[in-house]
Amino acid sequence: MSLPLDPRRVYITEDPAEDTPRARKHALVRETKRVIEHVALLDVHNVTDADLVDLIDRTRALADALERQPRFHGLADLPSPDSALLERSGISGRSNPLAPPLQMHMDEHGVTHGEAVYGMAYEGPTGCLHGGFVAAAFDELLGFAQTASGQAGYTGTLTIRMRRPTPLKERIRYEARVERVEGRKIFCTACSWHDDTLLCEAEIVMIAPADGTRPR
Repeated sequence: MSLPLDPRRVYITEDPAEDTPRARKHALVRETKRVIEHVALLDVHNVTDADLVDLIDRTRALADALERQPRFHGLADLPSPDSALLERSGISGRSNPLAPPLQMHMDEHGVTHGEAVYGMAYEGPTGCLHGGFVAAAFDELLGFAQTASGQAGYTGTLTIRMRRPTPLKERIRYEARVERVEGRKIFCTACSWHDDTLLCEAEIVMIAPADGTRPR
């Protein structure tokens, strides 16, 4: 599949109206996020065995009910807007309960801005974001930012410098931009902040496919 004329379409989809079935799915995702966090924080030694068995049975019943519904068998090859990363991604996807989500937009100067609030399910060090999620957020952000170059590619090399721990339950602000393009190599940089405190710096080299096919 050839890259679209505007490669940002790989990442961006129009916000659906809130009176559509998609809005209902987004609501289901929000409630599922609550379940994920409550399960992660559940103190099983202070819950009765009967209550635990009941929770398991009710959760199994919900999973069984969902399994009986029509569903996709993959996400990357779906018709737009379902295949857009901002809908399906485990980092920024509005329809993916694993995603915080990281919200992103590109300004008129081609600079990408993002923000996210990470809950307790993403904890690594006490009260702070797990380093793996720190890196994943930058990979997503810089993948979005690269499209300002007019190309889109796969991650080649990602380098993260963690200056300060990233706190949970706080608004984290991101900024990313294209630095230069050398043939199929797209060089981008990014930073994250909590208020005015620099948390992390990142660099990436994205590699555009030689045959012109778009990343999936």
